[in-house]
Amino acid sequence: MIALDISHQLTNAGFEVVGPAPSVARALRLVAERGCDVAVLDVKLDSETSEPIAETLRASGKPFVVLTGYSTDNLRPWFGNATVLTKPPRMADLLEALRPYLSP
Repeated sequence: MIALDISHQLTNAGFEVVGPAPSVARALRLVAERGCDVAVLDVKLDSETSEPIAETLRASGKPFVVLTGYSTDNLRPWFGNATVLTKPPRMADLLEALRPYLSP
């Protein structure tokens, strides 16, 4: 539900949204087929984590913002220096985190 809401709000803010993806496999397929300028990753996707997506994005030089309902102390190092926001994020905070990665 949160992913759909975020997707709608980003679309309304003028972003072209390629998701949401409810699984790692679907997210990796979207990245491979459609690509992205920047991604918004939820730490937990059903019973999986978004670690493989973060690794793929990092390997291709694509930035990402991380959303989590968990303590940031528990985040694995594969999120690196990505911006981390708690769920549900305030849309203003998410937009501010995404802006540096968008073309003028």
